[in-house]
Amino acid sequence: MPTKQLKPIRTLSKSRGVFEELRQAICSGDLAPGTPLREAHIAKQLNVSQVPVREALLQLEHLGLVVRVQDRGTTVTKLTRREIQQMMEVRRYLELMAFHLAAKHLTDDVVLELKRHLRRMQEMVADGDHFAVAEEDFAFHRTVWRASGNEVLEQTLERLCVAVYAFVSLKRAAAGETLKSAVKSHRKLLEDLLSRDEKRITAAVNEHISSITIPDTVAD
Repeated sequence: MPTKQLKPIRTLSKSRGVFEELRQAICSGDLAPGTPLREAHIAKQLNVSQVPVREALLQLEHLGLVVRVQDRGTTVTKLTRREIQQMMEVRRYLELMAFHLAAKHLTDDVVLELKRHLRRMQEMVADGDHFAVAEEDFAFHRTVWRASGNEVLEQTLERLCVAVYAFVSLKRAAAGETLKSAVKSHRKLLEDLLSRDEKRITAAVNEHISSITIPDTVAD
């Protein structure tokens, strides 16, 4: 079990509180990939019944952050290199669709939100905070997905990418990888999105996805 002591939940929505606490612990690495998650133990730490814990684990499973195997329990998702590569292949096509659709529905509010995430990403890169950079990176893309106007596409990309973002950012942090290219890559994405030029958008998305490296520490 994790060494980190989870904080008791005192909110009205206990399942949501449990979900947020566990999601944060997984994405920050406090709950490492492969860690078993036992309902009774978590419920005791968070001072809740097992019902909201069970509900939270179901939500995390839906997002791909945990894996539940019958008769073996639930563990934090641990991805292989092959699994990440396959996810990235699918993501490339879905991201292209999302960016092209978003270009047709851009509003001032969407542009401001994208610029805000880019600015925050730059601040977090300066601090060397891999987790926060990954959060802003994900939020940037999520904004584009939402702007596409296609809810099925948005939900599919969310489900596909969230576990990869969490897992890869942890591996990068452990390897001490640089974050300097993150802002430059997303700045170009934004510039080409704002151009509304289909060829530029296609090239930018392909270049961005191709530039995402899988850390050497990820097993085959």
